[in-house]
Amino acid sequence: MMKAQSMGGSFTVLEGRKERAEAIRNRLLKAEAELSEREMRHHNALLEETVRQRTCELELANARLQESLKQLQATQAQLLFADRLATIGQLAAGLGHEINNPLAFIVGNLDYVQQQLIRTGGVPTPEEKQEMIEAIADARDGAERVSLIVRDLKVLSHPNDMERGPVDVVASLRSAVKVAAYELRDRASLVEELVAVPPVNGHKARLCQVFLNLLINAAHALPPGQAVRNEIRLSTRMDGPHHVAVEVSDTGCGIPPENLERIFNPFFTTKPVGVGTGLGLSVCHGIITALGGKISVRSEVGQGTTFTVSLPVYEASAEQDSSAQEELTSRAA
Repeated sequence: MMKAQSMGGSFTVLEGRKERAEAIRNRLLKAEAELSEREMRHHNALLEETVRQRTCELELANARLQESLKQLQATQAQLLFADRLATIGQLAAGLGHEINNPLAFIVGNLDYVQQQLIRTGGVPTPEEKQEMIEAIADARDGAERVSLIVRDLKVLSHPNDMERGPVDVVASLRSAVKVAAYELRDRASLVEELVAVPPVNGHKARLCQVFLNLLINAAHALPPGQAVRNEIRLSTRMDGPHHVAVEVSDTGCGIPPENLERIFNPFFTTKPVGVGTGLGLSVCHGIITALGGKISVRSEVGQGTTFTVSLPVYEASAEQDSSAQEELTSRAA
C-alpha cells in the first residue's frame, strides 16, 4: 500500500514538473515573440526614418537640378543671342552700306523736290510736277528698302524664348539672304530653288540665325572678287511626308574628311584667330536638334559643300485648330 502511494506521488511530481517546464517554455516563446516584435518595430522605425531622410535628400537634389537646369537654359539662351549679335557684328559694315545706299537715294530725291519747290515758288509746271512725283516715289521705294532691312534685323535681334509655332522657311531664308547680301555679292552668284513647302515647327529668329550662319560660311568658303565663277545655291523640298529639307550649297574649297566629323563641335574652326569663334555651326546644330530636326553636311575638297537642314512639318493640335477656327469665325462675323 505504501509503495502504491509512493508511485502515485512520483507521478504527480513528474506531472507538476512537466507543467512548469511547459509554462516556462511558453513564457520564453512569448518573450522571444515580444522581443522580435520590438526589434521589428525598431527596424521599421529606422527604415521609415531612412526613407524620410533619403526623400528629403532627393527633393533637395531635385530642387538643385531644377535650378541648374534653369541656369543652363538661361546660359544657352544668352549664348544663342550672343552668337546672333556676333554674326550681325561681323556684317555691320555691309549692313551699314546696305542701309546707307537707299538713305542717300532718299535724301537726294527729297533735296531735289525741295529745290524744285523753292525754284518754282510752289507752282511747278506739269512736267516739273511729274518729275517731283517720280522723285518722291523713288524716295518711298528707298524708304521701303530700309524698312525691310530693319525688319529683317529685328527678327535676328529678337530675344530668345521657348515658343514654337509655324514658320515659313522660304521667308526665313530670304530674310537671311537680305541681311547677308553685302557679304555674298562679291563672292558668288546666288541661285534660288525655293519651292513652296508647308510651314515647319520652329522659332523664326533661331531658324533665321541658322540660315544666316550657313550663308556666311558658304560665302567665306569662296574667294572674294570671283562672283561670276562661283555660286551659292539655296533649295527647299519635302524630305518625306512629315519633314521639310533646306539645302545651302557652295562651289567653294570644300572640307577635308578629317574635319567633317568635328565641324559641329564647339569652338572648332579652321578660320584664322579673330575671324571665327567656332560656335556658329555648333549653335546651328543645337538649334536644329532642339527643334526636333537634323543637320548634316557632305563635302568634297575642291568641289564644294552642302549643308542639309531637315525640320518637322508643323502640325497644330486639336486645341489650336479649335482656337484658330473660333478666331476665323469671329472675324467673319
